[in-house]
Amino acid sequence: MITIRDVAAAAGVSVGTVSKVLNNMYVKPNNRKKVETAIQDLGYQVNTYAQGLRAQQTYTVAVIVPDLVNPFFALLVNYVEQVLAAVGYRLLVCNSHCNADRELAYINMAKQNKVDGLISISYSNMDEYLEADIPFVSIDRHFRYPICCVSSDNDMGGRLAAQKFIDTGCRNVIYIRNGSRLLGETLKRGKSFMEVCERAGVNASGMDFGEETTLTRQQIRKIYDFLEHSVRDGRLIYDGIFTSSDVHAVAVERKLRDMNIRIPEDVQIIGYDGLRVLNTGDYAVSSIAQPVKDMAVACVDALVKMIEKKPVEDGVILPVRFVDGGTTR
Repeated sequence: MITIRDVAAAAGVSVGTVSKVLNNMYVKPNNRKKVETAIQDLGYQVNTYAQGLRAQQTYTVAVIVPDLVNPFFALLVNYVEQVLAAVGYRLLVCNSHCNADRELAYINMAKQNKVDGLISISYSNMDEYLEADIPFVSIDRHFRYPICCVSSDNDMGGRLAAQKFIDTGCRNVIYIRNGSRLLGETLKRGKSFMEVCERAGVNASGMDFGEETTLTRQQIRKIYDFLEHSVRDGRLIYDGIFTSSDVHAVAVERKLRDMNIRIPEDVQIIGYDGLRVLNTGDYAVSSIAQPVKDMAVACVDALVKMIEKKPVEDGVILPVRFVDGGTTR
């Protein structure tokens, strides 16, 4: 293994001079060039972990997600890793499965300086374990401390979905949701959807299928049973269905087609997230698209500022837009 001493010997300078170059400190231009040439010729790689231990910094960030089965979480982690790498940080992915004990273990890692900060999608009640001095960015969720929360504009998302149904003549709509009931931005999707529909004289109701974020077999069965019992005289009683995620919208669409209900002629469907087939193709369903990459950039930007003891905003709300995936008119 090539060491810093090997670099110093090849460059004809002291180990201290090499260390200054590696830490971007001032050295004479001629010596800097010698060191950089030696590093390139020898293929020396900086041990950033060891550097971090000396500086009480690991250059590693942990991201806590409920699972990687949900395509939205997987896509977000992908973008967070790309943005972190661009600013010299590594990513540790922590799959919590919505387990509070797992989330607490990851928070303790930050307290013990094993990671420099956390980006979290949390559905557990972790307020008492968070401390104001832990670099922590939350996605969608609010906590007791004024922690920076990055989110898409869920209020506008609900309004866009409602307006689409209103503009296309829907008269009896429903919002199907799943996920945490703890205080967070995602609760605004259904709230604004219902308010806009009711003001327009459209009959709007809601159905909650629990706090699981992953679309399980049990949850699918519940949705299917609900749809089967929502048929009167051979017709679905709803002409518009808005779901809190695209994966649930896809499940609804699949079941309704099996029931020979025409989409979008008989019933329109709008999901939430804006997921594409294989991340590059057509939209899976008509949806409210979240700016996933922009969310990742905002999270990393805020976290790095915290790590560097710079001020950050308490909240970052990013715009959403309606996208046509063929399940609306």
